[in-house]
Amino acid sequence: MKSRSGEAGKGGRSCRKGTCCTAPAMVASAECCAHCGKQGAGSKRCSRCKQASYCGTECQNADWKRHKKKCAPPVPLHDVAAKLDAAQAAGDWLGVLQWEGRMEELMALESDDDCSNILLVFCEANQMGRQATGSADYASSYAGLEERRIPLLGKLQRFRDQGQAMCNLSLILRLIKRKSEAATWHQRARDVGAAHGFFSVESQACRGLGMAAMDEGRHEEGVALLRNALVAAELNELDEPAFELDALKSLIVALFTINSIDEVEPLLLRYREAAKASGKEDFCFAELDSLLFSARLHEVLCLHPAFGNP
Repeated sequence: MKSRSGEAGKGGRSCRKGTCCTAPAMVASAECCAHCGKQGAGSKRCSRCKQASYCGTECQNADWKRHKKKCAPPVPLHDVAAKLDAAQAAGDWLGVLQWEGRMEELMALESDDDCSNILLVFCEANQMGRQATGSADYASSYAGLEERRIPLLGKLQRFRDQGQAMCNLSLILRLIKRKSEAATWHQRARDVGAAHGFFSVESQACRGLGMAAMDEGRHEEGVALLRNALVAAELNELDEPAFELDALKSLIVALFTINSIDEVEPLLLRYREAAKASGKEDFCFAELDSLLFSARLHEVLCLHPAFGNP
């Protein structure tokens, strides 16, 4: 790369319309623009962290996507921890994320277990941010944090949590169109669940793999995986009916897709029973799904009498 005095090296980027500097900075300091590296910067300083300096507004705006990940107010670290706890307790995801730039400092002082919990706090805040705004930036940040947390959970031998984190990561990766990585993480979660006897994890992983296979037209493989998901759901160590409810729903949808109608009706009865055993909110949604499935079944039988009598 050429000198960072203003000339762009290979792979450099430009400010809007090329009106400012060109190469992204490698190091930020009071004498160096945090975006382009131009010496003598300082006319524009980040008003939040008071640390990063820029040639001007153009460079500051161009650098924000990178800088926001570590930008945080200059507050003593013990105060950061207290403010972070308060924001988390209040469900204030923006309040949590304003301290993401101090995350490395917090983790440097903590045990592996505490580091895992710190990463989880920021994972959950990014997930809430994605749900609130629909922004893929939050999803990408979540994915990066979860990838760091997963090895820590393995090191701590928290294998159920590790498998759950893998499943959560896979769902986010599919959402941001990183499908091959998503399949890899779901398979790893399945392996973790099977190796340690966590059927809740195995059920979620098989369900994710099965739904992906159905979406990609691999129907035979998809249905087989969804059947495995249902079997594992029945055996889940948490005795949680929601796993069976989710597995049944996905399998019923898959059976409609391949016109295996004769299997749908008995599964609908099981679906209703699982809904009754679940929480009130799940029951309401499941009851609606059940009515829709029943209407669809009736429609199919009316249109195709060969499947049976309506």
